[in-house]
Order: sequence, then C-alpha cells, then structure tokens
Amino acid sequence: MRRRGPAPPVPPSPGVSSYPESRCRRDDPHWGQDPDPPGCQHPCPDAYDTDRGRRGTDTGDNGAVKRRLQLTLVAVIAALLSLVCLVPAVLTLVSLPLTLLWVGIPLLIGSTWVGRRLLDAHRYGAGYVLGREVARPYRSQAQHRGFFVVVRAVLTDEATWRDLLWVGVNVTAGLVVTLLPVVFLVGALAAVLLPVLALTPWRPPAAPWWALGWIGWLIAVGLLAAWWATTPPLVRSWAAMAAGLLGPSRTSVLSSRVAQLTSSRAESVDSAAQEISRIERDLHDGVQVHLVSLGLTIGLAEELIDADPAQARQYLAEAQSSVTATLQDLRRLVHGIHPPVLADRGLVGAVRALALDLPLDVAVRASGFGADEAARLPTPVEACAYFVISEALANVVKHSGAAHGEILLELAPGVLRAVVRDDGRGGAHPVPGNGLAGMRSRLAAFDGTLTLTSPPGGPTLVTMEMPCEPLSPKTTPSSGRG
Repeated sequence: MRRRGPAPPVPPSPGVSSYPESRCRRDDPHWGQDPDPPGCQHPCPDAYDTDRGRRGTDTGDNGAVKRRLQLTLVAVIAALLSLVCLVPAVLTLVSLPLTLLWVGIPLLIGSTWVGRRLLDAHRYGAGYVLGREVARPYRSQAQHRGFFVVVRAVLTDEATWRDLLWVGVNVTAGLVVTLLPVVFLVGALAAVLLPVLALTPWRPPAAPWWALGWIGWLIAVGLLAAWWATTPPLVRSWAAMAAGLLGPSRTSVLSSRVAQLTSSRAESVDSAAQEISRIERDLHDGVQVHLVSLGLTIGLAEELIDADPAQARQYLAEAQSSVTATLQDLRRLVHGIHPPVLADRGLVGAVRALALDLPLDVAVRASGFGADEAARLPTPVEACAYFVISEALANVVKHSGAAHGEILLELAPGVLRAVVRDDGRGGAHPVPGNGLAGMRSRLAAFDGTLTLTSPPGGPTLVTMEMPCEPLSPKTTPSSGRG
C-alpha cells in the first residue's frame, strides 16, 4: 500500500497490455521503432514492415495498392532529387582545383553543405522504403576551426567521395530504376484515357475508335501489371543502393565503435576512481570517526569501572549509541555500492521498493521478467540499472514538479529497457557535470545508452537501454543473506 498519493493503478486485465499508453504515442522515445507489445490497443503507426510497408496501414488489396503508390511517389521524388543533386556535385568538383587559389574554398564548403542536406532527403527516402534509419556517415566538424582545417576535414572524409559516387550512380542507373515505375503508371493512365480523344473536336477524322479503345485498355492492363510487379523490387533496389553508398561504411562504423569504446573505457576508469574516492571519504569521515570515538569511550569506561561504576555505565551507553551510528553508516555505504534489496528481490522488486519511498505516486510496470517477475540479470547489470533509475527518480523529485510518475521495465531478448516518465513541467536538458552525465557514464561501461525527451510542458521521459541476457536458474544469485 502506498504511503503517499492516490492508490496505485489496478493491474491490467488479461489480454490487455501492461505497457503505458505513452508506449504507443509519439512522446514515447521508442515510438515507431519497436514491435507493438502483445495486446497493445494503440498500435504504433510508424513502425515499418519491409513487406507490407508501415504497420497500422490497411491490409489486403487496399494496403498493397497504397504501398505501391507510396513507393511510386518516393521514386518520383528520388528522380527529381537526382537531377537537383547534380548542381552541388558539379560545383564541388569545379571548386577542387580552385581551392589552390583560395577562391574555391568558400565554394567547396558551400556546395558540400548544400549537397549533404539534399542527400539527407535520399537517406530519409531509403530509410522509409527499407524500414530502418540510414545514418549520416560524416565526421563531426564541431571541433574544426578555420577554412583550411574544414576543407581538409571535408576532403579526407570518405563520405564526401561516396556522396559524389552516389550522385553519379543515381543520375544514371538510379534514374532509370526510379523512372520505370513512374513510366509504367503514367503510361497505363494515358492508355486508359486514349479513347477519350474520340470526344474531343481535334480527333483525327477517320480513326477506328473502337479498335483504339480496345488496344488502349490492353496496353493499360499490361502496363499496370508491370507497375504492380516491378515497383517494390525496383524501389527497394534503389533504396539498397542509396543505403550502401550514403550510409556509414563498415570501416567508419568500426572506427566509430572503437572511438566509442575507448571513450567509454576512459569514463569507466574515471567513474571507478571517483567511486573508490567516495568510499574512502565516507569511511574516513564517517565510520572511522565513530570507531575512534568508540575506542576512546570504551577506554574511559574501563578506567572508571571500579572507581565510578555509574559513570562507566554511562560511557558504555554512549559506546552502544556509537556502535548503532557506525552500523547505520556501514549500511548506507553498502547500499551505495550494491543495495541489499537487489539481492533479495531482484531488479523489479528493488525498483518497486524504491518507488514506495518517494513523495509522489509512481507506478511501476514490468514486462518480460516472467509471471512472478522473478527473472534475474547479472549482478552488475542490475546494480547499474537500479542506480540509473534511482538518479532519474531523484531528478523527478527535485526538479520536475510532477505529481505522478511511471517506470516501465522491459526485458526483451538481449536488451534491458527502462523508461522513467513524469507529468512535470518538462524542459529538461542535459548539462555537463549534472546527474545525466553520471547516468550516461554508468551505462557506457555496459555499452548502454541514455535518451532524454523533455518538451516544454512535459512529459519528460528518460530512457535507458543496455544489452544483457537473463541468468539461468543455476546462476541466479541467492536471495538469502546470512
């Protein structure tokens, strides 16, 4: 029973998702990315499906027609953009020799900037067709200052030359691939409308209109069949080419991964050093002081045990109080390293206990932990997730002004996801050195990520993801303590 706030929400009925409604709304950070949870009554309309397009659209014949029309529209836009992208590509090539005369430097930077923005539209279209995001492969230029440094960064970036290669491929083979569905569809419509010429005043005087009508309909059927059969594979082949050349290469992905691991390792080392310093400081300023005081008090009691037994008993009572304070400090210290409640109840139970101690109503929902929520994770993973959720809840209490909160714990194959949501004022943003930096540092040690979504007016969502696998029953830590 909750100690503060309204009563906790009633558990969902069988067959109804235990996910919060926001799980299926745009304000959820995973909206449109993951499959709908079983029984979800608010399907995510923008989760892609490669075979039948966007989920949530009509199925059957209507859905298939709609999907092909959408792909045809993508093909039209791609064909137009392939011609538009020629302009910055040509300007980039022209500016290369002119950079030796300085006059080409602004032209190179400007044409590259415009070209990359246009190619972002290609990436978006390819991602729409393939059902996955095509990431930008460019190196960050935030640390570059000066024209020559920027030019060097642009010219040494592999993605720049892959962009130029894509423009060449797209304006030749890509243009043919994207125009074919358009030609088939427009040709079919023209063939269907061909007999309408009989009603116009400028029709030829001796045309066999009845024969022309039958021929037009036959041609239309053939072109529509070609459009129906070839549009999905043609547009998907264009999208695959775009993703292959405009997305990150394997080399850049590996380089980025190495840089990320190097950074996370350094952060983990710093975090471990800070944690050790904190433990040393807590032992020195807390436990050590109590132990020294305890020794002095017992020594005084020993000296007075014969001469003044009453005073000795008073000193022993003080020593007993000092022992109690020392035990409390040790419990706080152990809780900061690995809370005992994690060993007793597991992650879900520990988070529920944590939510009960807050001055606002917080609902905890779990999915994927089994019927009795007894699934256990590796001890370091549970501790990391617990402390990150604890820090997020502390931020909710201190800064959000929220009256209600919600915690979603989801254990999917290979990944643990936790979402902390509140109905506060919103407008939160990460600041170097604040609690979010520490949370990201904790997660980085486990190759995890942290996402903050906090529009003005709320709601605020803090989403944590980290790879993990549940322990087998043989390796599950014992819940008992001696």
